[in-house]
Amino acid sequence: MIRLVTLLVLVGVLSFPAHAKKSHEAVQDTSSSSMSFTEIITWPFIHVIQPVFGMLVYPVAAPLHYAVDNGVADKAVDLITFGEKRNILIYPVFNLKPGSSTMIGLCYRHRNFFQQGDYAVFEGHYFANSDFDVKLRYSKQDLFGKKIYGQMSFNAYMDRDNGFILPGTKESFKQADTTYNFSVQLGLPVTESRNLNLSFGSEFVYHKADFTDTKDSVLDDPKYPIVDRGLYQSHFEIPFYVNLVFDNLDFPYAPSRGHRLSVKASYVLTGEYGGISAEDLSLAALKRSEPLKDGGKNHDFVSVDAFYQIYFFIGKADKYVLSAKEGRKTRKFYTDFSLNEALRVWRPENLVETLFEHRVFAFQFRFQGMWEMEKGGAPYSAFPSLNARFPLRGYTNAWMSPFLLGFSSEYRWPVDRLVDGVVFNEYAMISDRINHWTKDNLYNSWGFGVRVRKPDMYLFRMQFAFHSWHGLSLVLTIAPEFR
Repeated sequence: MIRLVTLLVLVGVLSFPAHAKKSHEAVQDTSSSSMSFTEIITWPFIHVIQPVFGMLVYPVAAPLHYAVDNGVADKAVDLITFGEKRNILIYPVFNLKPGSSTMIGLCYRHRNFFQQGDYAVFEGHYFANSDFDVKLRYSKQDLFGKKIYGQMSFNAYMDRDNGFILPGTKESFKQADTTYNFSVQLGLPVTESRNLNLSFGSEFVYHKADFTDTKDSVLDDPKYPIVDRGLYQSHFEIPFYVNLVFDNLDFPYAPSRGHRLSVKASYVLTGEYGGISAEDLSLAALKRSEPLKDGGKNHDFVSVDAFYQIYFFIGKADKYVLSAKEGRKTRKFYTDFSLNEALRVWRPENLVETLFEHRVFAFQFRFQGMWEMEKGGAPYSAFPSLNARFPLRGYTNAWMSPFLLGFSSEYRWPVDRLVDGVVFNEYAMISDRINHWTKDNLYNSWGFGVRVRKPDMYLFRMQFAFHSWHGLSLVLTIAPEFR
């Protein structure tokens, strides 16, 4: 709570316009002249906090500086770009986390695949435990000559290490699960400016579940009946959803001003559970002598996912994306750490000119909820998860609950023309009822890192996240804002 109050105070203080003296005489007389209230309040931020932020991200930003300065990034893009119009991207993907999540893969992206305005994506991954997944997506703008957006996708994921978490806890169990997903979506602008868009669609999701080879991970408990939750059993889900999005952000990949609001509501038809025989039960060492049958409850459920993002541009500069000259100045600020250079560059006048006028505060409020048509009948896959993607970036494991509520805040400043430094602080709560929230279920995560992007393309972000005193989590992902 103290960190949250401090952050809000900083937002209020830094919202005052910064004033810098341009003459050398004013620079020399700064120490002796009287300081305004705003200068007094912002002095610790300028002279202490901001340099500390810069030094924190320096080990990550320095190699990126080298890559940008020497054209490594541009050369890498040239190596993976093909086609007469450079409209094809082929590149490797990988995840080097310890354990079975380690994987290598390939991604193929093709713009204008069949005709102008369409986009095709193919991606496949092979994991260390021999699991694999395949993703296909095809989208098209201006369908039927109208302002209609359409998308079809197919995903197949064979995951022998898949698991579930008991709602309201972090207690997890394993179950093998091969999932097939086919979806269709249509979207259209509601307003002429395209700031307000409506989309709707449906999916067919089939879970082919089974027992895992890890016998001690099997659950058979009256508190979470496997016959009602579909555990270790195959079933299908058919969501029907509608999504309303308002977006007036100034940049799609490096937003500095504006709002983004999204409300998505889904009704999910869920079929009967089945496919577990008496022989399967005996192999899993469960004390059941007859085949496992559906418990007979209504398994349908309704889900809502809503978030609101707001960005504040703090400063007087016209653009958040730096020019090449500004980028060189800012790089020098973070790479020259001799005492004399630090004393020269860390003066308020230079910070205002090269850095302080390009800072951005970003906030997100998010809610996820799930309502069962019959209590105790929704499948294990229906419950939203509180993890690094909610986001609560310091948590490597996850909570699961019918209702989640979160608040995220980020402070961003340009380290380079293509690199933003980031510090963030996040809070989240879980609840078993929509009207029952308690601070006993309040969790916090905080950290720092960098975001790498071009003005027309988001690339990736690398961040170090902490929660309480329980350790460090490294976030390296291509997922964009607050994901």
